[in-house]
Parts: sequence; C-alpha cells; structure tokens
Amino acid sequence: MTEDMVPDISILFVDDEENILKSLNRLMRFEPYECDFANSGEEGIEMLKVKAYDIVVSDMRMPKMQGDEFLVKVKAQQPESIRMILSGFSDFQSTINALNKGGIHQFISKPWDDQELLEKINEAASFIKVRKERDLLKVKLAARNKKLREINENLEDAVKARTSELEQTAGMLDITYQQIKTNYHQFIDVIAHVLQLRSLAPSQYLNEVAESAKLLALKIGQSEDYSISVYQAAKLHEIGKMSCSDHLLGLPLENMNAQEFRQYRDYPMVGYSILASVDNLSDSAAFIKNHCEKWDGTGYPEKLKGEAIPLGARILALAIFFYMYRHGAITGSSMSPNETIEIIRHQAGRQFDPNLVEVFFDVVTEIENRAGEGERKVKIEDIQPGMMLSRDLFSVRGFILLTKGTKLSERTIAKLKLISMREETQYQLFVRQNVF
Repeated sequence: MTEDMVPDISILFVDDEENILKSLNRLMRFEPYECDFANSGEEGIEMLKVKAYDIVVSDMRMPKMQGDEFLVKVKAQQPESIRMILSGFSDFQSTINALNKGGIHQFISKPWDDQELLEKINEAASFIKVRKERDLLKVKLAARNKKLREINENLEDAVKARTSELEQTAGMLDITYQQIKTNYHQFIDVIAHVLQLRSLAPSQYLNEVAESAKLLALKIGQSEDYSISVYQAAKLHEIGKMSCSDHLLGLPLENMNAQEFRQYRDYPMVGYSILASVDNLSDSAAFIKNHCEKWDGTGYPEKLKGEAIPLGARILALAIFFYMYRHGAITGSSMSPNETIEIIRHQAGRQFDPNLVEVFFDVVTEIENRAGEGERKVKIEDIQPGMMLSRDLFSVRGFILLTKGTKLSERTIAKLKLISMREETQYQLFVRQNVF
C-alpha cells in the first residue's frame, strides 16, 4: 500500500445460523468490501486475532457467547471498529448491555431490510474512509513538513505554499466529516420517530419539544454545541419508555395509580443507562436523567434542588411538560396555549426554574409566529434535486420517510415517486424557500 492509498474496508459478520450467513454473503457479494463470516462469537474472536476489521455486524442471540458479550471483546481488541448489532425487540436488556459495554454504533432490528442494511453499512464505510484519509493526511503532512524544514532556508516560500495546500485539503476532509455528523443527527430523528409511535402525544410533539428547548438554550446565552446537546436530549428523552408496557404509555399521567406511576417514573434512569456510554450523547443522557427533577427538590430520580439540577435538564423539563399539557398527555384533555401558560407559570419556583419560565413563553410565541414562514408546499411531481425538507415527511401509515433538513437527491426523489405510485398517494412536501 502506497503513502496515498486508503486500505479497503473489511467487514466481519457473526451469526450462529448458517442460512443467515449465506443470505448476508449473497447480499454483500457484489459490494466493494472485504467480507468474512463467522458462525459463533468464539470463531469471531479467533478471526479478530489475525485480522483487523473496520465494521463488525453481530447477531444478539447466539449459544455460548451472546452478541453483547462478543461486542465487549471486539471493543477491547479493536476499539476503532464500528460495531452493529442484529436483534429483535425481545432482546431489550441485552441491547442495553451492548450499548453500555460494547459501544455499538448501529441497531438493526430482525428481520432486516436489505436496502436499509446496505445503507447503514455504506454510511459506516464512508465514515471510516474519511477517518482513514484524514489520519493518512495528518501523517503525510507531518512527514512533509519535517522534510521541508530540512531544506535550505532559501526555500521558505515553497515550504509555506506546500503547507497551505495540504491544510486546504485537510479542511475539505473536515467538511466531509461534518456532513457525516449531520447524517448522525438525522439518524437520531429517525430513532425519535420510532419512539413517538408508542407515545400518547401526536407526531409533531418531539419536534415541538426539541425546537423550543434548543431555542431557549440559545436565548439564555448557551453555545451552539450546548443547544445541540439539549436538542438531542429532547428528541431522545422517551427512549427509556421502551421498558414500559403499551397500557402504561396509553395512560395520561394524572390517570395512573400509585403502582403504575412507580413503574413509569423509572424511564429517565433507563434512558440514561442506554445513552450514557454512546459517543457524543453523554451530556444529553445527563439531561434526560434529571428532566423530572423539580426546582423545590421533590422530583425524581435524585431529588435534586434548584441550580443543582443541570441547566439542560431544567430547559428540557419546561419544554416537555408544556407540550404534554398542550396535547393532553398529563390530564387526558388538550389545552389551549393560554391555559398551558397559566399552569406552567403557577408551577414556577416549585416544579420549574423561575428564571426560565417567562423566557420560555417568549420562545413559544416566537415559534408560533414564524410557523410556515420560509417554506413552500411542493407536489411530488414538481420536486427537484437540491431541495431541502422543512418538515418531516410521513407515509400514509404514519411511518417517517424522510426527516426535516434532508437534501433531496435524484435517487431519493426516484424512491419517493415509486412509493407514491405503489401507495396510490400524491405526497406533498414542505421545502425551504430558495434552498437548492
């Protein structure tokens, strides 16, 4: 391999069922990757000893060594690998273990969709290639600079010119790296929608909470990075409710009896345990854990009081409970904005941070005033490559097709038109004005 070459992407698939390995082999046969297959965690460990893998895809339920235990060993031996888990929803506790200890990057439910699995593998491969290119460039830049420093001082101008060229190239790779991070945020939006399918609140609930929480963080002077952590926490704050029954999630908060509420109030800690070890989500996980704390110290799970509650959690609490009241998730009956404002204002200094309440009301008013501005409705036959969605797009069955902020490509448009034809539905999309 020469100095400028980026090595091929290698993938290890592990599953104890021979027919599944054969299916994966057929799926990957014509893909540009080096693929190996193991029929047990033990065999996979032996293969890791002789070869480095960029991506490891493992089944969860296997005899002797289960997928979560196997991925812990993978993380220890090859920490730079991207790890994915194949699992059914029945493997909830094992999946939590894999998240916490094995550091998985993607969760793929069984049975999987071939196209979806390939897209996730391709996204991971793109991330790895950019990372390898960036690392190679850093090595190359360091070596070239050392060599140039040894050249005669009369060549100083040439040294500066070459260094500038390499720095510009590194800058372009960083831009690509940021685009991959954007895809990561879109993946969070998809997970949030899956959680929303089990919620009593309407489909726009999580978007309302996330948008208002992020704007409130910015309004009180927090950084862009901090506001993104608050936004991610808002999108994922219901992930701990995966452990709750459908009956429990179908009850308004005030209609729960004491036993039901004891079960329900565990969800912030469950959500924290799932997300705390995930890269880039540790701050969001802490906000999720403490968003049910109260300013007067009577909340849960840790009975924190006042400013001992993380600021992000206090912001999250206001946004969550405001829209829960609005949509009837607390009392069972939806409320007008003015009714909800009076309830929240009454709880200032008891449940909510009194320094944030009025600022939050300004945020809600601002969001309502600008709703619909800067966007237009487009029929599916009129959409063009480069248009950017200003709202989530849902199928006729209520499943998310594309998330807000997606820039439409020719391939995506072709898929949408095929779905529209199959479902005999004329989809209309909301796009941002003058964004191509």
